Amino acid sequence: MTEQNKKNEKCANIKGACPDTAFMNPPNGEWTAPGVYRTEYSIPYGEQFGFRGFSNPEEKAAILKPWGAGNVSVFFDLETTGLSGKDGSYAFLAGIGLCRADTFNVVQIFLSDPAFEENWLSALEGELPGDFSFVTYNGIAFDLPLLRARYASVRRTPPWNGAGHMDLLLLARHFYKNRLRSCSLQSIESSVLGVKRDECDIPGSEIPRIYSDYLQTGNAEPLSGVFYHNKLDIISLAALQSKICGLVSMEDCDGEDLVRCGDLWYIMGRTEAAEPAWRAALEHKDGICQAHLRLADTSRRGGDFESARDHLEQALEHDKHPFETLESLARMEEHNFQNYGAALRYAERALAWLDSRRSLRDHEWSRQKRDTELRIERIKKKM
Repeated sequence: MTEQNKKNEKCANIKGACPDTAFMNPPNGEWTAPGVYRTEYSIPYGEQFGFRGFSNPEEKAAILKPWGAGNVSVFFDLETTGLSGKDGSYAFLAGIGLCRADTFNVVQIFLSDPAFEENWLSALEGELPGDFSFVTYNGIAFDLPLLRARYASVRRTPPWNGAGHMDLLLLARHFYKNRLRSCSLQSIESSVLGVKRDECDIPGSEIPRIYSDYLQTGNAEPLSGVFYHNKLDIISLAALQSKICGLVSMEDCDGEDLVRCGDLWYIMGRTEAAEPAWRAALEHKDGICQAHLRLADTSRRGGDFESARDHLEQALEHDKHPFETLESLARMEEHNFQNYGAALRYAERALAWLDSRRSLRDHEWSRQKRDTELRIERIKKKM
């Protein structure tokens, strides 16, 4: 059997690897070029996906433009033979999520043999609309650099260079770091979106081995789980964008969500958008302390020390670890109001709180104690 016949036989074998799921009825795939297999799946808007109905992620995406969202979104994820393009790893499956009028469609482009990589790259390009922006999960560090490396390996320049890019991992970490054990997409799926993967899913760590086995044996059946894994990654990515749009718009938020929403706008230099989020957090028990601290800081930066002091005093009523709040009040009373009696009271309370945490006795505790004692001495001299 010639080498080309072997490749054609391998292409034929993949036809049985079109995965199905409980929430989609996928059409059959087709060979669009030698070595390139294409499938397309759709999920109607409004269909239940996790905790809520799946909505068009582009409807409210404009609010995310400061973080790279564009008018036309391409949700993008690669399955690869390794973790880095630098070690010769390459992509063999691209998932492309596209927003249609009534459905969200996932196009998957599969490479049946590395010899056909140029065909695969061309097929991928053919699916991309004009004037689009990528939406990825860790695409800044992984997907797009690896794909550029593959273009370089065949001496081609990506025609999508210059396209916008929003990496939702950065936004997910902003809202959920230290709230979830992990900010992996699967963790976000389970805890935030309410999505449960079924038993046909393949762990990401197993995917390179499965593709390697396929190249050796021509048996495409195990690849059905890889297709499923990639497809669900794309759909979850779109659902996560809708969720984050809601958070940034202050919809369906708890207090901590609102505090982090305000922080997100503040990082972008948009204090006028941050303050409404922080003020809204004052209505939630889990956000009131941090919101007052944020508002105190912006008031202080604006020179409104009376307002800053008021916010700090209110934060103090809810602060479970009040040392820094007490220090801020002591510093403000000493330097901005020259009210040394009040400054001394706050500093002494801060020292007492530290002494109640003597079990810590680490370097930071010792530094804070020393600085607070020096502050108390200085205030007493001023008095």
